[in-house]
Amino acid sequence: MKIAIPSTLPTLDACVGVQFHRSKYLLIIDFNTMEYKAVTNPLLLLSGPAAGKLFAMQLSEENVAIVFAGNCNSSILKSLGSVGIQVIVGMSGSVRRALEHFKEMCMADTIIMPVEAMQD
Repeated sequence: MKIAIPSTLPTLDACVGVQFHRSKYLLIIDFNTMEYKAVTNPLLLLSGPAAGKLFAMQLSEENVAIVFAGNCNSSILKSLGSVGIQVIVGMSGSVRRALEHFKEMCMADTIIMPVEAMQD
């Protein structure tokens, strides 16, 4: 699964971008291997009413499934949703920590219940 995260610098130790469309970099990370590439945030280069749609199509072509952000405006949310990309807002701290937090959230969804609890 690939995750895209706006960041202040092109590394995993950079801060998650507070304003998605103003972050200088976009990290595209393979969540399973933690391999990533840093690109200039396409939203800095795109403009006009179709910018969100073009951005969403670019991420879709990269096979991005989820986008993390500190904040994301409604038009970008709508464009990403239209191509099936989920958006998680409210992320802060380093990109690496945001990924760790997400992994913890995923693990919490797979809690193993004790046998006694299942006998009800």
